[in-house]
Parts: sequence; C-alpha cells; structure tokens
Amino acid sequence: MIVGKYRLVWMAAVFVVFILAGCSQGVLEKIGKKTAAPIVEENIEVAAAEENEAEIDSEDGANPERIDTSGWIRAESAVRLPILMYHSISEGNNLRVPKEEFRLQMAWLRENGYQTLSPNEAFLVLSENIMPSEKCVWITFDDGYTDNYTEAFPILKEYELKATIFMIGKSIGKAHHLTEDQMMEMSANGISIESHTINHLELNRMTSGQQEAEMVQSKDLFDRILNQETTVLSYPVGRYNEESLRLSEEAGYKMAVTTEPGGATSDQGMHALHRVRISPGLSVGGFASLIENASNR
Repeated sequence: MIVGKYRLVWMAAVFVVFILAGCSQGVLEKIGKKTAAPIVEENIEVAAAEENEAEIDSEDGANPERIDTSGWIRAESAVRLPILMYHSISEGNNLRVPKEEFRLQMAWLRENGYQTLSPNEAFLVLSENIMPSEKCVWITFDDGYTDNYTEAFPILKEYELKATIFMIGKSIGKAHHLTEDQMMEMSANGISIESHTINHLELNRMTSGQQEAEMVQSKDLFDRILNQETTVLSYPVGRYNEESLRLSEEAGYKMAVTTEPGGATSDQGMHALHRVRISPGLSVGGFASLIENASNR
C-alpha cells in the first residue's frame, strides 16, 4: 500500500511538470509572436527612406514640411549661406530695388544654377552643414509691402524661385502692405511668410516682457492665419540685444535674422544670422560678387 501511494504521488508530480512545461511553452510562443517583428524587405526600404528625409515638426495641426535630403551634399567646411535682404520692389530710396533690377538678379540666380531655400531648408543647411547644391541662397523681404505680391511674386514664380517675407503683424491689410488673401496665395506657391513682430519696434529699447509679447503674439498670429509653424524672426530695423536672442528661442523660433552684413554661419548663433543687403543701382556683376563673397565659393 505504501509503495502504491508513492507511485501515485510520483505519477501526479510528473503530470504537473508536463502541464507546466506545456503552459510555459505556450506563454513563450505568445510572447515571441507579440514582440518579434519579422524582418522583411519592405521594412528595410522604409528605414532607408527615413534616413534621407527630414521632417520639420509642426504644432497645432499645421502640416509638417517633408524635405528629401537624399541628393544633398555635406560641406567640407562650415557653410556660409548668403541670405539676401530686400524690402520694397519699387523706386524711391535705398530700401527699394526697381523691378527690372530685381528681375535681372533673379534671372542671374536661375541661369547660374542657384538653389533657393525655404526657411526649413535653410535651417538644415546651417544646423546640419548639408546642402542641396553647392550654390544655395535664401531670398528674404522685410516688412511685407504690397509690391512683394504685385511685382516680386510674379518674377519669383516665373523663375521658380523660393523666398521668405517677414511680415509686420499690425500692417496686415493696411495701405501698401499685404492682405491675408495675398499671404495665403503666396504661401501656397513657394513663398514663406514669417515674423517681423507685431508693431515693428526696436527690441533693444524694450523690456523683456515687451519683447516677449512682440515675439509670441506675432508667432501665434501667423501660425493661426496660415495654419503653419512660424519658425523665423526678423528683428525690426536690425535692433536687438542679448535678451532678444534668448527670448526669440524661448518663443519657439528656430532662427532669427539681423541686418549685420555678410554670409550667415551657425557660429554667429542661429538667432543672430547675418544677411546680404541688396541696394538699388547694383549691376548684375556687383550682385554676383556680393553672393560669391558671402558664400563658401
């Protein structure tokens, strides 16, 4: 009887071990099925594509800009990017470039193989030291005059060139300045609209709170009107101080441009980038020299 009892205990133990082993194997199989991702050719292709495509994040439902960098080149030295600075395309003073001069300058860029940049492309060029072409330029306009739409915009479209307009918030729809409809049309056709603050006041004469309000309110305004992520600030009349640099970054701007002369480099700081002023009366040869002197070439 005692032997029989031991035999029963032994058989029960073997049965329990068998059941537990089967359960463990089932659990392991389920875990394996849940966590192990099959390595397929499609996954490899997607990963490779992601390496060559930069996505600029956006907030508040704005569409991100996807930039294909597969054909971009890495610069051998720190990039010096010519950021051209225009104001009005008309005649009258040193801030106004006549339409025909502007046309000749844009034609020269096109004929000589220059790649014009969006703000997000310019950010990648300066921050990552990569370029879509050895010849790159960022065209900008300050203040947002109506003639940017009536005179410059058709020429830019004709030569398939990108540009950026730094608009004053309070001037939208006012005399001689862009309307919301004009900004939206240009924004849909290769022209970026960025911030030139709300009131176009000298920031270096303002308190930190006043500066912050100018930067934050204008960014919010253009984000809302254009359903975008506004990423660049142009300091009004080029006036700024150390506080401006800090506040512009905290406000969410990835870059800020000044009126300091010369090519832009990351060493200047991404919120103190230099620009090349384009004045009236400049010959095509003089225009070419300005750009070449402000670039890596």
